[in-house]
Amino acid sequence: MFKFLFIIINILIFTGCSLKPEIAYNNSIIPPKFKNAVDKNTKVEYIQPKWEDFVKNDKLKKLIKLALENNRDLKISILNIESARATYRIEKSKYFPSIEAKANNTNSRNITSNNNTEISRTYSSKFGASYELDLFGKIRNSNDFALQSYLATKYATTATKISLISEVINSWNTLCANIEQLKILEKSIENLTLSYELTQKKFDMGIALIDDALSAKTSLKEAEVTLLNQKTIIEKNKNTLELLVSTTIPKNLIPSGFEENEKSLMLIQPGISSKVLFSRPDIIQAEYNLKAKNANIGVARAAFFPSISLTADYGLASNSLSSLFNGNSKTVWSFIPSINLPIFKGGENMANLDYAKAQQKIALAQYEKTIQSAFKDVSDALSERSNITKQLKAQKDLVNTAKKSYDISLNSYKYGLGNYLNVLISQKKFFDSKRALIDTKLSELINRVNLYTSLGGNEKID
Repeated sequence: MFKFLFIIINILIFTGCSLKPEIAYNNSIIPPKFKNAVDKNTKVEYIQPKWEDFVKNDKLKKLIKLALENNRDLKISILNIESARATYRIEKSKYFPSIEAKANNTNSRNITSNNNTEISRTYSSKFGASYELDLFGKIRNSNDFALQSYLATKYATTATKISLISEVINSWNTLCANIEQLKILEKSIENLTLSYELTQKKFDMGIALIDDALSAKTSLKEAEVTLLNQKTIIEKNKNTLELLVSTTIPKNLIPSGFEENEKSLMLIQPGISSKVLFSRPDIIQAEYNLKAKNANIGVARAAFFPSISLTADYGLASNSLSSLFNGNSKTVWSFIPSINLPIFKGGENMANLDYAKAQQKIALAQYEKTIQSAFKDVSDALSERSNITKQLKAQKDLVNTAKKSYDISLNSYKYGLGNYLNVLISQKKFFDSKRALIDTKLSELINRVNLYTSLGGNEKID
């Protein structure tokens, strides 16, 4: 009795043993503060909005919802979650005994002691149970590996979701900008057409040179070619957006221009501390991957130690099927404890342990690199944000100045006080500055998206 209790106590003690090592995190791989962060005296706190709050345009919201419902990459990621969750449940089931019902019929013909043969039949009905004692944490670490892998997959899908939302927003804004560029080109062609007609009349009247008429026509044709190219770009933008949404975009969701979308996104105010990065799903994913690889070391180490399995059967047996359940059968049982002690495997266990350790080191390096990349993403977005407002103001001033220059040169030419070359040059500068202003506005919106993405968003996957 005392020996039995001693064995049980030792089993309970060893069952709490785990051969998984501790992870040595390097907490000094990034600075504590962002470059160009909001000054602490402004008392602005970091806001981490959900995408429904981040996006202000109703058309864009509907497109994002379509993408989240239909995008194939996101669907694959969600299915990967289901697969990882099932794997975790499989590993978790090994904590419990396996119980099954068995029915057997054994028929044999054997030689008797007087050199005759006889046929014997045995029928049995049993319940069987088997269980492996987790003395060195092999099952627990295998379960931990499956759990951490499942959580990593879950956060990988969250990162995919945020990336998809960002791509839809950027594609939408690019389409808006290109439609606005098309409007500018159409207006430019209108002006070039009027200038060409004016120059042609002057040439017909003998008060303009043939060079002016040809220059006016050349500029008009160049603008028409650019217009056709711009229409092609817009169709490609629509195709890209439809690929992200994974369905045909309704006509009422196609933007009419850029003006309706200039204030379509919240401006996220980043805080001072770089600790906000640890809420990024790709960093959390990398950390869970690291924990999974670390648990695998515990599994590999446990392979060096004995494994103990307990198997038991209990049921009824009889020489005939009819008497198996009528009270003439006999009770039968078996209890088979087994121990498997590794002695020689040609270095297989050591190789598996070395492999697990190498994989853990790789995962640790990947985790640290992911954090450093995240810090760079935020720093880049903040650096651009610090100058984007000044760029917008300077570009608007340039447009106003170019407009005045164009008006003066055009009026001078109408009254015969200037040459047509000055008109063409000033007109080109004016319309180029307007297109550059649209590009700057687009860059400002993309910067808002980059801040939303690089600071981790606020999305979840159930």
